[in-house]
Amino acid sequence: MYFGSVRFFKHLILLSFLVMILIPTVAAFSLRGTVREQEAQLTRQEGQIAELEQSVETLRRQAEQPAEPAPPVPEPAPVFTADEAPYHSLYPDFYAPAPIGELVATPATAYLTFDDGPSATTDRVLDVLAEEGVLATFFVVGREDEASLNRLRRMAEEGHTIGMHTWSHSYRDLYGSVEQYLEDAYRVFTLIRDTTGQTPTVFRFPGGSINSYNRAIYQELIAEMLRRGFVPHDWHLSAGDAAPSGVTTAAVTNNILNNIGSMERAVILLHDGAGQSATAPALPGVIAGLRQRGYQLLPLAANTQPILFGYPD
Repeated sequence: MYFGSVRFFKHLILLSFLVMILIPTVAAFSLRGTVREQEAQLTRQEGQIAELEQSVETLRRQAEQPAEPAPPVPEPAPVFTADEAPYHSLYPDFYAPAPIGELVATPATAYLTFDDGPSATTDRVLDVLAEEGVLATFFVVGREDEASLNRLRRMAEEGHTIGMHTWSHSYRDLYGSVEQYLEDAYRVFTLIRDTTGQTPTVFRFPGGSINSYNRAIYQELIAEMLRRGFVPHDWHLSAGDAAPSGVTTAAVTNNILNNIGSMERAVILLHDGAGQSATAPALPGVIAGLRQRGYQLLPLAANTQPILFGYPD
């Protein structure tokens, strides 16, 4: 019988002895692995510390070096104030006599406006207006002969508004630059003022406030004229009386009355330059037709709300 025999107890003693030897050995190997892992971790930490020390040293050396000068800051572009506008120094007396003030849009009103005079046509137009009891607006160009000066005086004496239409009316000369326009317009400004004793406040650009000749400068140009207190006026309706091929009296009348529709206000473009033979004869019919439609006829004033063409920019 093996259990309880002498051999059984020998084997049991031997097994106990082996167990006593194996436990410390396994523990030692386990402890050795842990120690190695801790040593590796400690080595990694020492490497990180060394890197940090190197970084700190680099920063310290950089801090001790003289700083490089900062790049120069560019000066800001000049900003013009109202008193330093680009064209402010030109023609110091080329200003409207008073600020524009609040603009007024009078309902049921038609404004007869005549461009390109004075001429012999102007005499006939003034005669009709006087007969009809109508005041109008004349945008004049530069003419210094005595007959033209007398026509300017008559306009003023009879109560019409006289506006600037430039001296030369030459698109190529006028619209080369803002300076060129101001030079030309100033001449007709002084002509009106010195001849009539009245300082003009309204004006009309040849070809309108925007056209194929002034597209490069029209915004600057309008801004400068407004800064000087002058009010620009375009138009709602054209009589077509300046057609190069000529036009009949009936056509001028129809161009206005057939196209006015239900406009609340109407600035009407006519011409009193030399050669406009249909303009004056058409006026009685135009005036009668406008009155029948309920319009009062007034001249443009300094505070009249202007009509300006729509700008594409």
